[in-house]
Amino acid sequence: MRTDPVRVLLVDDHPAILDSVARAVAAAADLELAGTARSLDEARAALVGKPGAIDVVVSDVQLAGEAEGLRLLEAVGQDGPAVLLLSSFDQPPLIRTAFDRGAAGYLIKTSEVSEILDAVRTVAGGGTAFSAAMLRAIRSAPRRPSEREIQVLELLCGGASNDEIGGRLGVTEKTVESHLRRLFDRYAVLSRTELAVLAIREGWVAEKGRP
Repeated sequence: MRTDPVRVLLVDDHPAILDSVARAVAAAADLELAGTARSLDEARAALVGKPGAIDVVVSDVQLAGEAEGLRLLEAVGQDGPAVLLLSSFDQPPLIRTAFDRGAAGYLIKTSEVSEILDAVRTVAGGGTAFSAAMLRAIRSAPRRPSEREIQVLELLCGGASNDEIGGRLGVTEKTVESHLRRLFDRYAVLSRTELAVLAIREGWVAEKGRP
């Protein structure tokens, strides 16, 4: 049975949420606030060269308007601390991506702070913090596009032509056509309009940026 406190790193660019969870962690006898970060770079700096110093990372999925929490999963890797993600979005493809990339849990930001602390304890003990509904959604969710495909979709949803997309991304029009063809085939859509509607509906692309 564990006797030392669970050391927690909090990562969120919303000061009110960061401060609220930080206070709760600091007040819990079995938890220890190991640090806070407000960006992916700050989180990486807090982890580099400190193996074993942090047991659980609690991170927002969206940092600075980007899905940086997913990138943090890659930075932590399999041998790093458990990562519990928080998000305002509950789209199944986003949750599936978090699951596939090794997240130990996923909670909606409207969760009570007590739920977040209980999830921290669960993942620190080697468990997972995905609800049964989330696990069912993961099984049926379409695979989230790659980061490059997301960039293509964002520009497509903004009305850009293939030539314009290629110019913005620094690739040829033929490369853009290849990306779109793979997306059409993978998601069984027949037009750019259908693909754009799917991307927005699934939360891959939001009207004002990524989820």
